[in-house]
Amino acid sequence: MASNTLKKIFRIYLLLLTGLPLYVHAQTLSGMSGLLNIPSADMQADGTFIVGGNYLPAVNQPTLGYNTGNYYLNLTLLPFFEVSYRATVLKMSNGYTNQDRSVSFKIQLLKEHQYLPAVTVGASDFLTHVAGGVAEYFEQNYFVLTKHFQIRQTDIGITTGYGTDLILKKSRFIGLFGGVAITPAFCKQLKIIGDFDCKGTNLGGSLLIIKHVYLFSMAEHLKYIAGGLAYRVYL
Repeated sequence: MASNTLKKIFRIYLLLLTGLPLYVHAQTLSGMSGLLNIPSADMQADGTFIVGGNYLPAVNQPTLGYNTGNYYLNLTLLPFFEVSYRATVLKMSNGYTNQDRSVSFKIQLLKEHQYLPAVTVGASDFLTHVAGGVAEYFEQNYFVLTKHFQIRQTDIGITTGYGTDLILKKSRFIGLFGGVAITPAFCKQLKIIGDFDCKGTNLGGSLLIIKHVYLFSMAEHLKYIAGGLAYRVYL
């Protein structure tokens, strides 16, 4: 009897360990919620904390001109407000020994409704103050809309937005951007993503491998491999 009880408890534990929320919002290379390279109007659940890191090919940060990586901390403080701290490793004469630090945020102005998309505004690297702007590597400010559709329990999220240089003059994305994220009915752990970031098309996705750990990978501009790992908890 005791042995059977222990087996049942162990099975329940495994189910909890691999349990999934119905919708897991993706995380961009920047550490903010979004698609691959672009933000979305989706928000993480209130109290979500994420820590992660990514490998970045040179094409992702052309100002730097070399392959590197980043790590980030992300927190959704309120249902409509998300903030992220990111550090990107910089290559100096003595190797990868410096970092570029940046803060990003986004505010959801309108939650998604049956017939209306979610609407969000945001900015990245907006606290940089360096003479000549030499460290403004990842500036962007944007307005973005996202709407989800359900087709036979498959979730399809469509995002479109506009990046501007009205506030941050060295914004990375200037013009229209957009993409789609698909969570198939047969595998809620998986999110298949494609986006256009004003400069090129990217394909990739994310996979929840256990309850809190996500793998992320993409083919940036359909040529360069990028990706990383994230750990997510709900405070």
